[in-house]
Order: sequence, then C-alpha cells, then structure tokens
Amino acid sequence: MIVVIEKAYAKINLFLNVLGKRKDGYHDLEMINVKIDLCDTLEIRKTDMNGCVIIKSNDLFLSNQDNIVIQTAKYMLRNFKIDSGLEIKIDKNIPFGAGLGGNSSDSAAVIRGINRLFDLKLSIEKMMDIGLNYGADIPYCLVDYPAIVKGIGEKVEKIEMDLSGYKLLLANPKEFISTKEVFRLASNQETKKRDINKIIELIKSGNTKLFLKETFNSLEEIVVDNYPKVKAMRNLIVSALGSENLVMSGSGSSFVKVLEKDNLEVLDFIDKNNTDFCFKMHNFL
Repeated sequence: MIVVIEKAYAKINLFLNVLGKRKDGYHDLEMINVKIDLCDTLEIRKTDMNGCVIIKSNDLFLSNQDNIVIQTAKYMLRNFKIDSGLEIKIDKNIPFGAGLGGNSSDSAAVIRGINRLFDLKLSIEKMMDIGLNYGADIPYCLVDYPAIVKGIGEKVEKIEMDLSGYKLLLANPKEFISTKEVFRLASNQETKKRDINKIIELIKSGNTKLFLKETFNSLEEIVVDNYPKVKAMRNLIVSALGSENLVMSGSGSSFVKVLEKDNLEVLDFIDKNNTDFCFKMHNFL
C-alpha cells in the first residue's frame, strides 16, 4: 500500500501588524513569517471506506474531534470526486494553541499529501485557495520559505532572508490560548503598529541583524496583559537574557528569542527553568 509522508513544520511570526477588523469579521494583517525545524510528521494512505477520514494521533484533539485537518481532508475527497477513504497518522510535536500554526501546518500537509497520493497535479495557488477555506495560516503553511504575508493570510510573497547564522530559543508557557479570544480582545482596543516597509527594506538589504532588532507583534501586549502565565514567562526571559530579538509568535502563547549562536548562558537558563515552562533550542529551515 502506498504511503505518502509529509512534514508539517511550525511557523513563527518575526513581525505581525494587526491593521484592523474587516466587515467579514476577519482582521487584515501584515506579517513576516518563517519556518523552524520543529515539525509534525504525517503518514497518509488510502482506505476502502469511501469518503471516510480516520485520524490516528498521539494528540487526542486530532483523534477525537472534528477539526480543520479532518475538514480539509474530507473537502479534498469530495471536491475532487476521489473514490477512496483516508487514514492519516499524525505524530504531533507542535503544541496546540501556541501561535506556531500547528493545526494549520497539519492541514497544509494533508493538502500536499492528497495532491501527491492521487496525482491531482494541483498548483500551489490552487492548494492555497483550498487551504484558505479552513484557516488563514494554511496558505503560508503550504510553503517552507520566509515570506511577507498580508490580507487575512492569502497573500504570500517569498522573501530572501539569510538566517543561517542564527538559532532560536522557543519558549512555551504550556498554556493554550484561543486565537479567537485574542482577536476579540484586540477588537476592543487600539493595537500598536509599526511600518512593515522599513522591515522589508532591512531584509532586502541583507541587514538581518538590524531586522531582528525590529521584531514586533501587535498582539503581544494584549496577551501579556490578559494571561498571567505568559507574562511571567516573558519577564523571566527578559530578566535572565534580555529583551533583544524577543517576540511573541502569532496570537500566543509561544515566544521566540533569536540568538546568533548557542551559548552557555542560554543553555544554563534552559536547564534551570524547564519545569513550569518549556524552553528548547531550534534551527530555522
């Protein structure tokens, strides 16, 4: 039996502007997104149960509930009149509700995997259109390169960025945060914004070091003000390692601190503080 294997890499936001709420309820965004080496692994195979999608995972949410991963797979079977069912095994490593695009990345991997398994020959643009129906992060999650992402997530423009000399400390407070709730809070107050064009100029000029000093997230202060455990984690990082190159990803709860190289100070910090929070070093793709 043919098995298609797909890697679903975590995405992080090094820059995120919330421009305002649209009439359809979504928010217009400006983002600089990158991928890191943290990933889920999906195995996708055909079954004889036409139209049926079974997900087996070490993550109970994926196995037991209706979610965008199942919805995306069922749409693909139905829309392309595929006379088959699917079994999808997901080895889950990306934490849920952490601002790392976990379920969106899994959904993107399902779209890519079904495209390969049934030789649908879909363009990346077509796959992005499909993904946007189920999550604003899915279009970017279909690609594995740095990009400028705008609109609600549907406008994805590749940008060259040399991050080969950098690693990142990924910090997670082990707390689920609802994206819907964070944007509800954001709708009730004025969010801070920065000029993305300045950021893009720094990236295109090759001044990665200066660009990383400009990391920013419009939602960060809202989350920190409303989630005490996230605030405690950020304060711990700042007091021990400083605030430079430190930013929240997505709508939280994870933070990333970009580092030029491993150092004993950071490794010692991880060893001492991995009880209440989860701290790990990762590489950029």
